[in-house]
Amino acid sequence: MVSGVLLVDKPSGPTSHDVVHEIRKKTGIDRVGHGGTLDPLASGLLPLFLGEATKMSGFLQSHDKSYEFDIALGISTDSDDSQGKVLSKRPLPESLSEETLRSLLTRFVGDQMQEPPMYSAVKQKGVPLYKLARKGMTVDRAPRPVTIYSLELQGWSAGILSLRVHCSKGTYVRVLARQIGEALGCGGHVSRLRRLSIGSFSVEEAVGLEVVESSWNGKDLEAALIGPDAVFRDLSSLELLPQVSPVLQKGSLIPGVWVFRRKGLFHAKDMIRIMGQGGKILGLAEALLGSEETGLFPGGIPVARVVLVFRTKTPGVRETSIR
Repeated sequence: MVSGVLLVDKPSGPTSHDVVHEIRKKTGIDRVGHGGTLDPLASGLLPLFLGEATKMSGFLQSHDKSYEFDIALGISTDSDDSQGKVLSKRPLPESLSEETLRSLLTRFVGDQMQEPPMYSAVKQKGVPLYKLARKGMTVDRAPRPVTIYSLELQGWSAGILSLRVHCSKGTYVRVLARQIGEALGCGGHVSRLRRLSIGSFSVEEAVGLEVVESSWNGKDLEAALIGPDAVFRDLSSLELLPQVSPVLQKGSLIPGVWVFRRKGLFHAKDMIRIMGQGGKILGLAEALLGSEETGLFPGGIPVARVVLVFRTKTPGVRETSIR
């Protein structure tokens, strides 16, 4: 079975699940999942995991993300976007200047606690919050730590702010938009949202859903898939001796005597790549020691624990696809 990661440019309208269903129908592959839900309103980068690559979805979702979005000022909604019920309408501040707006945005940069919105997939006692919200229910939600690395003003006119944000996993742009509107004293909601990147992957690398639906065949799909070499290219690594590769299994401890060399810096508990000879990725592991410590202990001391093994056969067009 062909497996790998397909980067799709989701249009505004369908849900992430709708896109998954469409890919299943088009390709005939039952095991398809997505990495990072996009609201129906949102467009942009949606990684899809096909076949055995579904095992990688949790690792990619932990990466930072960037978005472009518009805030419609003066109108607050229950979902914090334009698809929700209007809660209030308030006049805009009499004088808004670019200097004032840029100064305001700096207040939202950095580490902070953010409460998940009721219209979200976060679960409360096993039930997604959005299902409770549709019944008119509101429950307490524990705030979660997030980081806003940058928040830039792209433009503003006629009560619309256009922004670009680079943020950590778990950040809700809709909540950020509401907070900015409240800080201006008029409220606001997201009227446009587009995801630009996840980690080192950009929407510019993605394929439009309409292309998949209208003209793709099996060879086109296979050529567009991204394998683990590309997905985890930014992680530090341990290169193992050639005789070790066949015995790697999930949960295995990797003793220092198996390691040929290391590449990059890492700390204990970091996720690292396990590489074979020739630069082929074999799997992922959790480091048990930091990179500076791996040469200080006897060869039998475990330096990492395997958490995922890739069983690859032949390289795909875009690096190695999982088979």
